[in-house]
Amino acid sequence: MAIVGKSGSGKTTLLKCIYGLEDLSTGEVHLDEERVLGPAFQLIPGHDDMKLVSQDFYVLENHTVEENIFDKLIGYTDEAKHKRSSRLLHLLELHYLKDTRAKNLSSGQKQRVAIARALAVMPKVLLLDEPFSNLDKLLTEKLFSFVLKEVKKGKTAVILITHLAEEALKYADSLCVIDDGKMLQAGEKWEVYYRPKKTKLAGLLGDFNHVKKEDLEKRSKLNFKSKLFLRPDKIKLSSGSATVDLLLHILHCSFNGKCFEILAESKNGSTFIIYSGKKAEPDKVLPFYLEI
Repeated sequence: MAIVGKSGSGKTTLLKCIYGLEDLSTGEVHLDEERVLGPAFQLIPGHDDMKLVSQDFYVLENHTVEENIFDKLIGYTDEAKHKRSSRLLHLLELHYLKDTRAKNLSSGQKQRVAIARALAVMPKVLLLDEPFSNLDKLLTEKLFSFVLKEVKKGKTAVILITHLAEEALKYADSLCVIDDGKMLQAGEKWEVYYRPKKTKLAGLLGDFNHVKKEDLEKRSKLNFKSKLFLRPDKIKLSSGSATVDLLLHILHCSFNGKCFEILAESKNGSTFIIYSGKKAEPDKVLPFYLEI
């Protein structure tokens, strides 16, 4: 599950509550049948069957990179330690630094060592608080690919906090949107993305349009009460004898690296953002149909 929300909405606090780093004034957190206790009840906060990977990285400064990973593999055979360590070192592009002491690493390299420590042994619950936000895109992709394979293998539950809607939609099975400490909506990502309960919520996950009844062409067979919520990919260019629901004046069209992003206007002055596989020439009036 990915948890999304604007800055200050309570995402990190929620993760700390789940992990046991915060004392709860009301309610309880349970893992299986065991209650998760906060710092008021435990000398060392946190839960043994969970791991929290956050932006507050911790490494053993006077130990080598490889020793930092070995530290998390206590109880494993030497062969298993070396095998797991080697995989993580190559994944995080640290293999050439395995004998370097952590205190001599850059902050970015220490970040990767901290991630390697966290992923050395997969827990029952893995909590990710934007831990890869400072890594380049290719390395982030590799890490997420690794995490997804590992969690399926060990049936680990993962809760990911991210401010990137694209990241949440790409990697999560379900989404939870929170604002001001309250859950606005939770469910399968398709449902939350395409059928948000509130407009405020919709904007957190990307561009959207509101189609009003008066924007429709008379020949349109669509029927809805007052206005219809649609993501930009659900407005399609009509061709040939295809249905026409909207006639839109094209204001601007640009390629964003994945598709053409069209800015258009209806006869009533409503503005629309459309994602299309085809280029649209500005100043033309083109027919579109709505995929509901």
